[in-house]
Amino acid sequence: MNPISPYQHQIWPDAVWDVSGAFVNDRELVAFHDFCRLLLGFEPFNIVHGSPLCIWNSGRVLRHLLCDAEEMRAAGLAYEQRNIALYLTFTNLILQEQHLKDALGNALLIFARNHNPTKRNAAIVASDVLRAHIRKEYPELRLVSSILKITNGGGKGKPDVYKRLADEYDEVMVHPDDVLNYDLLEQLEEKDRYILLVNEYCIRQCPLRPLHYKTLSESALDFLGYDGSDFDKKQNTNGCRDLNTLLTHPKHGVLALNTPEIQKLYDMGFRHFKMQGRGHANASAILFDLLRLVLRNDTPSENALHAIGQRFWESILPIR
Repeated sequence: MNPISPYQHQIWPDAVWDVSGAFVNDRELVAFHDFCRLLLGFEPFNIVHGSPLCIWNSGRVLRHLLCDAEEMRAAGLAYEQRNIALYLTFTNLILQEQHLKDALGNALLIFARNHNPTKRNAAIVASDVLRAHIRKEYPELRLVSSILKITNGGGKGKPDVYKRLADEYDEVMVHPDDVLNYDLLEQLEEKDRYILLVNEYCIRQCPLRPLHYKTLSESALDFLGYDGSDFDKKQNTNGCRDLNTLLTHPKHGVLALNTPEIQKLYDMGFRHFKMQGRGHANASAILFDLLRLVLRNDTPSENALHAIGQRFWESILPIR
């Protein structure tokens, strides 16, 4: 175990933090990583995940994910130089054989294969045809079973499904509702191969989650022409966008975990914790969760979360 920085959260020293934002919030993530490494003496996250807008993507079908080839390359090189593993979120559920020739998706896989100092670069997938394609053409890359796979494949709450996926993939994302299903989690062996999402801001037991994922995959295949209004109408009555439901509903409250809940998962032997960031127009929410989870916040001194957060934001603001 590496020495613990006095600024680092003391209660989960071996946690592997996996943050969203690749190819969209790269400037802020790299700056925060450098700030913590150079000034505070530790590396705040080990993995970054994401994908530019492409037909293999799902969950992040957003206009602000449009970027050019040079921006993608610069982002990838910045993570490579810092030994940060890159997990490409190629989670489209409905890909067919004809989609496997996508030039951008394959170019990103080639880059991840060729710029892989940690030997941990991976693709997160939900499609069996894409999984087979990557296993054959890019065997150097790791494969991760997506939340979309476990959700739309009917595996939620079923330890036998998780164990089968662990045989087929290098790592397995756990369904957000199952992150608090301790009886199921206890049955999973090799706990370091399971990834737990800790800041899911959707509701618990969401009945629309499978439809939402299918809608996102469809929209990725027809980004400019897809009509998602039917799903939007359903979502408006689902409680996802209602603050009262998220904060107070006894069954459907927000899925984001608090410190004791994450500590319990850590004590059970889980180490790979993922922070989602899809849908955010900027990096502020992602960085808030990073500050909350990786920095020590149990003292009133200059080491406290808010003081360090303020110093970081000041460090990247342009000089006037």
